Amino acid sequence: MGVAVSLSLLEFEKGHSNLSTKAINKLLPFLLEGQIYSDARVSAGYDYEKIEIDLTETLGAPPETANPIVNKGLHELKRVVNAVIKEYGKPDVIRVEMARDLEMNTKRYKSSIAQQSKNEKANKEAEEKYAQMGRQNPHLQLSKYPSRSDKIRYRLWQDQRERCAYSQKSISMSQLFSAEVDVDHIIPYSQSLDDSYMNKVVCLAGENKYKGQRTPIDAFGGSEDKWVQITQSLKAWEKGQLESKVDRFYMTAEDVLDRDFISSQLNDTRYISTLALGYLQQLGSDITTTKGFIVSWLRKQWGLNNILHEMDHKNRGDHRHHAIDAIVIACIDRGFHKRLAGIANQVEKQSPELRVSDLHVDEPWSSLRSDIENCVNEIIVSHAFQRKISGALHEETGAGFIDGVGTVYRVNLDSGFKLTQIKKIIDDDVRSLVESHLVAYNNDPKQAFGEGVELLHKDGKTKIKRVRIVQSKTTFAKLKQSKFGVMDKAGDVFRWMAYGNTHHVEILLDKQSKKVIGKFITAMEASHRVKGLGQAKGPAVQIFHGENYEFIMALHINDLVTIKNNGMIYYYRVQKLDSGINRIMFRIHNAATLDDQSQEKHLTINSTLFGTHDLTKLNTNVLGKTL
Repeated sequence: MGVAVSLSLLEFEKGHSNLSTKAINKLLPFLLEGQIYSDARVSAGYDYEKIEIDLTETLGAPPETANPIVNKGLHELKRVVNAVIKEYGKPDVIRVEMARDLEMNTKRYKSSIAQQSKNEKANKEAEEKYAQMGRQNPHLQLSKYPSRSDKIRYRLWQDQRERCAYSQKSISMSQLFSAEVDVDHIIPYSQSLDDSYMNKVVCLAGENKYKGQRTPIDAFGGSEDKWVQITQSLKAWEKGQLESKVDRFYMTAEDVLDRDFISSQLNDTRYISTLALGYLQQLGSDITTTKGFIVSWLRKQWGLNNILHEMDHKNRGDHRHHAIDAIVIACIDRGFHKRLAGIANQVEKQSPELRVSDLHVDEPWSSLRSDIENCVNEIIVSHAFQRKISGALHEETGAGFIDGVGTVYRVNLDSGFKLTQIKKIIDDDVRSLVESHLVAYNNDPKQAFGEGVELLHKDGKTKIKRVRIVQSKTTFAKLKQSKFGVMDKAGDVFRWMAYGNTHHVEILLDKQSKKVIGKFITAMEASHRVKGLGQAKGPAVQIFHGENYEFIMALHINDLVTIKNNGMIYYYRVQKLDSGINRIMFRIHNAATLDDQSQEKHLTINSTLFGTHDLTKLNTNVLGKTL
């Protein structure tokens, strides 16, 4: 006889654990030793469920999602990891830090941008109020400029309606920047390693001392009146923006233990991190993730920020900052989090207000900074070559052609008509009519061509709706070089379209004249070569151009080259191909922004390109290693 068993799950109210007394008694000895919850589980014999995974030597195709940004990130992850495996073998350990913009969907990303704008405005206001307070209260001996902590203190104070988070007593501006007020971690830092804005409040120093290393509900929940007072004040805080902060007030020590914040630093459950972790597990390596604020804090603590910048802050204008971050991330393991929690626990016992900047963690080895500096100077930044034929093959709008005039196009006579276009009208009679009509309306196109106003041809019957104007004075021979003709069914060209993107440039040597010339190949021409339209199928890059020409090289966007300048060799990437002026724009290989003109180099395609500048094309892999 079969037996049917019905199971139901009970959810305890706040303050209760979902562990049995037996499990708690087995876990406690290991927790008292300082182990984090996840490790204590293993030590007590409650290991995590193991999932069978088919291990592979390299990463296969990544999982596809509905988010194109996530897909791109996972495909790039595959390229990098497989390149590392090919070069160095399969890694034993993988540490992952996910960029914030990959973690967000579109709605959250827009919300984040709006919040950043709001924060910038609040920081500016904090600077002004801080300076004002310093002038009015010299006894406070405030520094000339507010620190980041001072700005955060001011923003927290505003969020809390200028009151202490625990006593609800009003805090004046002069008190705010004095020793009377502390910035407190809602969930103690030693239990969460959470130094985010959402885990901080301002409070009177006496309240913070009483709270100690407890959560708000554990510290103040025993007094019904006190707790009601706190929770009522939380309702007045800005809804939505501070929801996660309010939630922290209701977390007990058991909740914190159950959430295992410290372990979550190593096993982030956000969307992109979850996908990356699951994807990488097929390699069988020990894989953990790291949150960005820990990396940022360590980078500053170990004096790594000014390796690429004179100031003590991260230089995001140099791609090599990712390499420095990667080294820091590699140093963050489970043991590190245990040590950091232990140090924070000691500091919290000694001081009611814990500043993470006061914590100190020694470098993994004494020569860390100098070793990184030496390595960074040898880095060649790899860029994804743009050799795929993509984008529009031609522009959307076209033009006609009149021999002896040039290219022409039609313009509507409406409120958007520009006075400068009058002289470009091709038909003399039409031009004269338009000119006179505008004079009658004070040269105001909005009035002259507004609703209900008509301009008629000389016959007095036909309305002039559009006029033909000159786009460019050119010859038929030049037109065929810069644009292509769209034909009707009879085979006659009725419109000339400008080509789309330039796919690459083929640099050739004229064997007779010894001149170096550049042949710029549009995406359309490259597409025709590959598809065999009007010619035999072949590669996008054509090497043979006749017996009189020697092929030197082809350059695409993001190709890496070396250029000699004043006797020194520098690495650049191709940023722009300009067929109009026969020139290539290069940018220094490690530049992460496009606004610094000192990092640019503009070179015309001629003999000096290979003489004076000794241009050399480099083939690199995804790791930046030259092949």
